[in-house]
Amino acid sequence: MPTPDDDTVRFWGLASTHRQLAGSALAHRAAAPSLGLANFLYAVVPADADTLRRDLAEAARDGCTRVVVERRTPPWVEAELLLDGWQAEDELRLVLPTRHDLTRPAPPHEVRRADDADPGWAARAAMLRTDHVEEDVRHGVPVRPQVMTDATVAHRQDLERHATYWCALRHGEVAGFVCGWLAPSGQGVVEDVFVAPDHRGHGIATALIHHAVARLRDAGAGPVSIAAEVGDTPGHLYSRLGFRPHHTARSLTALAVSG
Repeated sequence: MPTPDDDTVRFWGLASTHRQLAGSALAHRAAAPSLGLANFLYAVVPADADTLRRDLAEAARDGCTRVVVERRTPPWVEAELLLDGWQAEDELRLVLPTRHDLTRPAPPHEVRRADDADPGWAARAAMLRTDHVEEDVRHGVPVRPQVMTDATVAHRQDLERHATYWCALRHGEVAGFVCGWLAPSGQGVVEDVFVAPDHRGHGIATALIHHAVARLRDAGAGPVSIAAEVGDTPGHLYSRLGFRPHHTARSLTALAVSG
C-alpha cells in the first residue's frame, strides 16, 4: 500500500483506513466521510481516463470527493478533473530547516500536554467550533451544523493516538492548542494551531509553535514543516518565525468538504 508523498497529508490520514483501488489509493474515515482532511484519493496513477473514472466513482460511493495531487500524478489527471468542474485548492508548505532555530523568542506562556490540560476535550472542542464558524463566515457560506464540528472533534481525538497535542494556558484558561507529529521520514509536522479569540494578540500561537518544534526536535526531528492557506495571515507569522517557503500542495474537490 503506498503512502501519501506529503507528510502533512499523511498526518491527516492517520485516523483513516486505506485501501488500494485500480489506479489510486483511498483514505477513508467511515465515521465522517464529509471530512475532506480524512477522506481523499492519493497515489493517483491511473492507466487511462476510464480507470480514473472508476476510482472516482468508487471513492464517491464512500462519500470521498477530494483528490490529492502529487509528483507522481500524471498531469492529464489534474487537467481532466479541472475540465469536469473540480475546484483546485492550494496550500503552502513552509519548513524550518534542520539545526535552524525559530527566529523570535518564545513568549512566557505555560504550555502543557493537552491530555493533562484538557483531558475531556471540552476546551478544544469549543475552539474547533469557533474555528468552523469563523472559517465559514470568512468564506461567505452558511455555518456548518454542530454535528460536523462533533465529527471533527472525534477525528482529532483519534489523531491524538498517533500524535501529541499541547495546550497553552493564560489566566488559568486553555487559550490555544497545537499538534505535533514525527513522520517516519524524520520530518516533524506542526499542525492544528489555533488560539481562542479572547486570547489573541498575546503571543500564544508563537509560544505553541516554539513548544511543538522543541518537543519534535527532542524526539529526533530534522526539518519541521507547517502548513498555511494561501493568502491567510498564519503563513506570514510562520515566515517571520523562520519557516521558509518550500512548496505548494494542491488538491481538487468535486463538492465542498469540511475539515
